[in-house]
Parts: sequence; structure tokens; C-alpha cells
Amino acid sequence: MNYILYLVLFTAFIIYKVIDHVHYTRRAKKYGCKPAKQVPYRIPFGGFGLEFLLYLKNKHDHGLAHEGLDDIFRKLNTTTIATTVGIEYNVFTAEPENIRHMVSSAHTSEFGLGVRLEVFSLLLGDGVFSSEGTSWKHSRMMLRPFFARENIKQIQSMEPFVQSIIKAIKKAPNMKIDMQDIFQHFTLDYSTFFLLGESCDCLKSYLGEPTNGSITSESKAKFAESFDKGADYLLWKLMAGKFHPFYQPRQLYIYIKYQHDLVDYYVQKALNMSEQDLKNSSNDGTTFIYDLAQQTKDPKVLRDEILSIIVAGRSTTSALMTFLFLELGRHSDVFVRLRDIVRTQFPDVESITFESIQQCEYLRWCINETLRFRPPVPYNSRTAIHDTVLPRGGGDDNESPMFVRKGTKIIHPLWSVHRLEKYFGKDTHSFNPDRWSSLPVSGGLAFMPFGTGPRNCLGQQLALLETSYVAIRLLQTFDSIKSDLANVRTKSTVTMVSMDGCKVTFG
Repeated sequence: MNYILYLVLFTAFIIYKVIDHVHYTRRAKKYGCKPAKQVPYRIPFGGFGLEFLLYLKNKHDHGLAHEGLDDIFRKLNTTTIATTVGIEYNVFTAEPENIRHMVSSAHTSEFGLGVRLEVFSLLLGDGVFSSEGTSWKHSRMMLRPFFARENIKQIQSMEPFVQSIIKAIKKAPNMKIDMQDIFQHFTLDYSTFFLLGESCDCLKSYLGEPTNGSITSESKAKFAESFDKGADYLLWKLMAGKFHPFYQPRQLYIYIKYQHDLVDYYVQKALNMSEQDLKNSSNDGTTFIYDLAQQTKDPKVLRDEILSIIVAGRSTTSALMTFLFLELGRHSDVFVRLRDIVRTQFPDVESITFESIQQCEYLRWCINETLRFRPPVPYNSRTAIHDTVLPRGGGDDNESPMFVRKGTKIIHPLWSVHRLEKYFGKDTHSFNPDRWSSLPVSGGLAFMPFGTGPRNCLGQQLALLETSYVAIRLLQTFDSIKSDLANVRTKSTVTMVSMDGCKVTFG
């Protein structure tokens, strides 16, 4: 009897798959779609996705995950591939037209954030990076005024933190130091300073100096430590896809609590203040928590939005600074040219203004090339909300539309996008700021290190300003910088970091 039941179920499954295939073929034909190229496998069906998953894990463990995926694109001579990852069907596309199509306001009903919402909401709640629809629009409207140009022009507030960077470099043996650690300390210090009104003082702790403020140095240290270690766990949950609820490491929730506790302390402090005290403490809108607390008294909303901005402001900016100085240390000709230009255009600290930074063309080229060559957020993704169509990526020539089933996860690796010779010229696998002499100021269609469309990064101008200010001050102070790192290995959680740090020697 059981055999008959199994036979009926198997027959029903086959009939379902045939009907589904006919439906898929008809809809794809209706829109002129062709299938994307498939990742080639050495074993039947790729071990149902296991072979590709192990390939990516092996590359990731060796710090070459981005290069590994890019190799597949190049071997297949395409910008779009389809494959099974584990038991989930994924599309990987480095086609700029597809990416801009998915993230545009015209197609928000077709593509959503998928499992990312569930994973990031563990830490960020309903913040701007972990919400969609009306909730996201409300968050965006609340946050936008804080990132107005007049607010981010207050660059003098960075100087005490930069002084600590300079002090740390000079105290290091032979002035050799891992700048990745230093930049992560700096960006967390500065982010918490302008968001919470009180710095985490990571750099002071690093230097062995007493910390300031009303919360213990132990709580601040736990908060800082939890950022990186917690991000690793979140990455594994993301990789688990729809099965992430089965991966529940206890330590992840400990790290999340550290972050929530510290921000909650400052939120409660703000909520206990009078409206007049809030207005005075906001410093004309330049201290985020006091400015935001004038708009909402909901403690969860305040925590979610503050943590969202801290995560973005700390991680992406420190990655940009790290890879800029790593490449300057590996390319002495670029460093010398930039140093001489900086010392001519910025003879002292007072000469560094928002306007003068905008006029330093070669500095912008160096930063843009870093963003292209080592994008701080090397991956992004969307999930098809229902059956839909991508404009390109199908067929042998990669030019036809491709049909995308409901529930398909579509990953767009900026690492590969930013290496397309069609948009960035020859030799895109090398670091060359001069390529920007012939590229649009905006970088063109394929340049999107801060995202694009309505969800593009609110804080991109602040990140560029921070990086510019720190670079100028260090080039004003030091005559040389050298890195002995021949091959750069990277890994990615939410953002990209160097597996071997950014060990450079200043002179």
C-alpha cells in the first residue's frame, strides 16, 4: 500500500514539474526571454548546489571569494549566471542595466530585500536598512535632514580624533601600524560622537588614555567588539537563506544585546530631557540623537535608526579608508603625487574646508578608484516578489531579457561590475586613479559603490568627507607610506575587510 502512495506522490510531483515548466516556457517566450548561462559542474546537477557552495566557501577561506566569482563570469563570457546555491536557485548578475532596473522606484513592487530583512532586523529592528514600504519611507524622511550638506560641513569636529590617529602612528614601533584597526576605531569614535553626542573613545583606549563620558569604558569596549564579531554570525545567517531560523548561535544575541544596551542608555538619556534641552543639545541639528528625539519619543524607533546609521557609518567608511591607504602604500608614485598636491592645496589645517576638498581633483580620483577597485559593500541583492523579467543577461550573447521566477534571489557583485572594461577602460584589475581623467564625475552607469535608486546611501557625502579629511591630515603630517603586502586577501561580512589588515610603515 505504501508503494502505491509513493508512486502517486511521485507521479503528482512529475506532473507538477511538467506543468510548471510549460508555464515557465510560455511566459518566457511571451516576453522574448532566454535563459542565463549556467555555472558548469563536474558532478551531476552540481550535487544539487553543493559543488558551487563549496567552491565559494573555499575561495572565501582563501580571501578570494570575489575573484572566484569574477573568474566564472569571465570564463563564460557573460555578466549574468544562474545556479543553485545549496537548495536555493540564485541569479548572479554584474549587468549594470539589470541592477538599476531592480533598485529603481518603478520596480519596487517586483523586487524586495527578501531574507535580509529578517536577518538584519535582529540587530536593526525596523531601521532604514531593515525595512521596506511605508516603514522605510518614514525612516528615510526622518533621517534625510540630518545628512543635509550644511550639517556635514562641520568637519572641524574630526580634528581631535585625527590627532589621536597621528599619535598612535608616531607611538608605533618604527611607525609601522595596522591602519585597518586604527580606522575602525576612528570611524566608530566619530560616528558615536556625532550620533550620540559622546564618543566610544576606542582610540583613547588603544592609546592607554583615560576615556570621557558618562558610561563605563567596559561597556564601550563591549559595544565596539560586538560590531565585528556579531557581523560574522549575521553573514552565516544570510548564507543560510530561508533556513536561517535553524541557525541560532547564542553568542550572536549576546553581541546584539551589547549594542542595544549602549544605545538604549543614550536614548533614555535623551527622552528624559526637556524639549528646550533637546534643542540646545542638538547643536543646530548636528547631534543626531537629540535632533531625532525632537521628532519621535518612541525608544525603539530611536534605537533602530541610530544603530542603522552607526553600522553604516562605521563599517563602510573604515573599509574605504583602509583600502585607500593600503593602495597608497603599494603604489608609491600615486602616494607621492597625492602628497605633493595635498601639501600645495592644503598648507595648514585651517585650509581644509568642505569647499576646498571638492576642488582637489586628484584626491577625488584616488578615492573613486578605491571605491571602484575595492568596493566597501561588494555584494547586494534583491529577491523577486513575483515572476518578473530582467532586461538583459539571457542567451549566448547575454543581450536577451531573462525570465525570473518568484522567490529567486538575485545577487549583484559590485566587485565584478566595477571591473567591466566596457565602462572603466582597460586593465580594470589594476589600481589606477588616472583612469578617472576620462570618466564622468559620477562614474557613469556602472559605478555605484553607495548603491543607486531610492535606497542609495544617505551618508555617502559624509563618508567621502571623512575619508578626504583624514587622508589630507595624514599626508600633511607624514612624508612616506609603504606596504609590503604583495597580494591582498579580502573577506566580506556586511562590508569588505582585508584579511591581513592594513599594515603600513609611515615615514
